[in-house]
Amino acid sequence: MKIDISTINALFTDSSLSGFFAETDLFYIDFQSGTARSCYTLRSLGYEDNDLLNITSPFSVQEADKERADRLIHRLIANEADSVIDAFRVASKDGSSYHWLRFSTRVVSRDAEGRPEAIIGHVLDVDDLITSQEEIRDRLVEIDAMRELITAINKSLDFEETFLRIIEQLHRIIPFDRASAQSLENDRLTVVAGFGYREGELEGLTFPAHGIENPSVRALQEHKIVICNNVPEEFPGFIRPNNDFITLSWLGIPLIYEKKVIGLLALDNQALNAYNDQHVRIVSSLADYIAIALEHARKHQLVTYQAMTDRLSGLANRYGLETQGMEIFQKSIEQDQSIGVLMIDIDHFKQVNDTYGHAYGDIVLRSITQAIREQIRSRDYAVRYGGEEFVVLLPGLSAREALIVAERLRIRISQTVIEKERRLPTVSIGIYAAVPGPLDILHEFIRRADLALYTAKEAGRNRSRVWSTSPEFYVNE
Repeated sequence: MKIDISTINALFTDSSLSGFFAETDLFYIDFQSGTARSCYTLRSLGYEDNDLLNITSPFSVQEADKERADRLIHRLIANEADSVIDAFRVASKDGSSYHWLRFSTRVVSRDAEGRPEAIIGHVLDVDDLITSQEEIRDRLVEIDAMRELITAINKSLDFEETFLRIIEQLHRIIPFDRASAQSLENDRLTVVAGFGYREGELEGLTFPAHGIENPSVRALQEHKIVICNNVPEEFPGFIRPNNDFITLSWLGIPLIYEKKVIGLLALDNQALNAYNDQHVRIVSSLADYIAIALEHARKHQLVTYQAMTDRLSGLANRYGLETQGMEIFQKSIEQDQSIGVLMIDIDHFKQVNDTYGHAYGDIVLRSITQAIREQIRSRDYAVRYGGEEFVVLLPGLSAREALIVAERLRIRISQTVIEKERRLPTVSIGIYAAVPGPLDILHEFIRRADLALYTAKEAGRNRSRVWSTSPEFYVNE
């Protein structure tokens, strides 16, 4: 249908009709004459007639919508389309707010080169409609995340896995860059799990649960969810593991189990004003589930630890070797990496017990345990294998490197003085190291280290031996 531009121009420029068009949502732009008529919705946002004459960017559109808006304008200018319909978030002229506006725009005429001469359009404010749709969509995502979270936290009793499942689902509905689980014991908070931190960053991080400027302390004292949208201003003394990450907004969820506060789940955000009442409502409905899941996982972790730990020495026991020790060995297979095994035996330990009593024997065991801990790395795994026997797994070490560790430990023990200026009894150490293959088993590595230990004892004790046919590995005191 051919549109008479002169007729449309006459309608929009007729002074007797200006009041009528000012109250409608129709707008008109005549680029030839340099005239335009804004409409009610655009005027309410501060855009007057002359603001519409800049065809390439007549309005300020939100950054997320800008590419789409520019593409539609380009289609009109490039004669790729005569009409377009779409909705964008348009800023008020003073930039104080954004509104969803639906534009239905049509080119009335073009010049000989195809450029628009006149445009007519209709604007509809759909802000309330789209906002409602977004709220419904967000609510559906929220409900789904809650369902998934409740399902997920019942799938495992492993503490770390449970924590990560909770964080994964919370991340769908609440914005945060880092998260931590903090356990409350003896009036101190200890970080026991984290998300978004560097490896080792949270290790040993603990702080008082009272008397310091910290949002965690406030949440515990008030027994309720706390949000802080300007942490540097409200809590200038906020504890940070490092200065690379600056927490600007914070949300804390006290974990209450059987009417007792057992800890806190903290969410950190690098943006100001990241949290609102909606986020509080969401986590309020989930807080009890999270507390129950983490407490059950913590108790399971404690029971598992106790089952795998020797009560006297605090080292792993045989059950621990069969579980965590096997995992370390399997990892060496998967990474095609050498693993060293030390088999340590206290020389003449029965004589120590017979001479000084079992109480003194326990002191000897604890002292040697302490020496082992001091001489190995955090990634190594020490086990009280039997009465006076210990096994140490040294992932990543060759036979020569394991021998260095063994000798350092043996000398350290031989030089240690304990109760009543008595020296610790010496130890003999057997060593085996190799890169395990898919068919190898940990117990065969231990058996070979035990054979090397036997040769050390046969050679006179207080020495280290490597299971090897090469004499260069035979070390005497």
